[in-house]
Amino acid sequence: MTEAQLLRVVLDGLAPAVRPGHWPPGTVAPGDDAALVPAPRGGTLVSTDAMGEGTDFLHRWPAGVRTRGHDAGWKAVAQNLSDVNAMGGTASALVTALTLPPTTPLAWVRSFAAGVVGAVDRLGAPGCRVAGGDLGTGERVHAAVTVLGDPHPAGVLCRAPAPAARERVLAEGADLVHAQDAPGSSGAARSGALRPSAARPGPGWAAAGLALLLTDRDELARRAAALPPEDRPGARDLARAVRAQLRPRPPLALGPAAVEAGILTLMDVSDGLGRDAHRMAAATGAAASAEAPPPVPWIDAAWLAEAAAPLRGVAALAGVSAESLVTGGGEDYGLLGLAWPETVLPAGFVRIGRLEPAGAPAPAGHRELPEAGWDPFGG
Repeated sequence: MTEAQLLRVVLDGLAPAVRPGHWPPGTVAPGDDAALVPAPRGGTLVSTDAMGEGTDFLHRWPAGVRTRGHDAGWKAVAQNLSDVNAMGGTASALVTALTLPPTTPLAWVRSFAAGVVGAVDRLGAPGCRVAGGDLGTGERVHAAVTVLGDPHPAGVLCRAPAPAARERVLAEGADLVHAQDAPGSSGAARSGALRPSAARPGPGWAAAGLALLLTDRDELARRAAALPPEDRPGARDLARAVRAQLRPRPPLALGPAAVEAGILTLMDVSDGLGRDAHRMAAATGAAASAEAPPPVPWIDAAWLAEAAAPLRGVAALAGVSAESLVTGGGEDYGLLGLAWPETVLPAGFVRIGRLEPAGAPAPAGHRELPEAGWDPFGG
C-alpha cells in the first residue's frame, strides 16, 4: 500500500475517537501539519512513551500467545494516560508515531487503531482527542505516543510533597497509599463507579503475566505437571496475568480524586512498587540537607500478604515468589502516594505502609520495602 492508503486505514480506524465536539471553533482537527487543541487552564501536562517490538513486546511470545495490534495500541495509549493521571490531570489529546515494516498485515494495523480507540473509551478518557501523528517504515514495529492533559483546577500532584508539607513529612513521616484498577474490570472506569477498596487487587499481576509470556510453552506445561494440584493456577488466573501485561488498566478516575482528597504526592507504578517508592522517598528528601539520608519506605506486612495471596499459583508457575511480584513487579500502572494519617482516602485507595524519617524505628507490623523493580538499562 502507499502511505496515503495506509494513512486512510489508520484514520478510518481512529474515527470513533475523533468526536466533533472535541474540535470547537478556533481549534484544528487532525489532518493538517499539526493539530490545535484547547488548553483551558493555561497549563498543559505532557508525557511521552514508546513501545518497540523486541524490547517491549513480541508478536509471538515463547509461551505461544500472540500480541495483536489491539494489544499494542491499547498499551501504548494506557501507559501515557497513566502518566497524566498520576499528576492528577485529565488527558485532553494524544498523537502517535507508528513505524511499521512493509510486510505488516493490514489487519494488524486496523487492530492497532482499534486498540487506541478502545483504551481511550474503556479506560475512561472520553475527553481525550486523537489528534493525529506520523507513519514511517522500519524493520520492526515501533509506536511512540505523546499525551497532553489538563491539570486539575486545584493543582497538580508531584512525586515530592509541596514545600509546606515536606517538613512535616521529613519530621513525622506519612502513610504510603496505593490504588489500582482490577485487570478484568471493564465497566467501572467507563461508568465512573468505583468499587470498594477491598475489591481492588494489589500490584504484581502484569509482572506475573510477563514472566509467563517469556517462558516456553513446553516448559510451562512441565512446571504445571510438577506442581501439586492445589498449587496449580487456574485458567482464570493465567488469563488475568497475561491480560494485565498486554492490556493494563490504569485507574484514570483516581488521579483527579487524589487531588480533591488532599493526597500529598502521587506517581504511577510503572517500574515496581519498591523502586517507585524509593524514587518518591528520594524526591521528598531532595530539599533537605545534602548530608541527610532520604526517608525510608516501609510496607505493611499484612497488606503484602493479602496482595500476594492471589498470586501464589501464577508465581509458582513462573518460578518467582508472589511477594517479589508485589514489591518489584512493574507495568500495573496503579497509583502510589503519600497521605496524612487523618486524610480520608478516596474509594479505591488503601494504606499500604509508611514513609518514615531515616533512622526511625520500624513501624509495628511493617518491613522495609526493598528498592526492587525494573530498570531498562540496569535490569
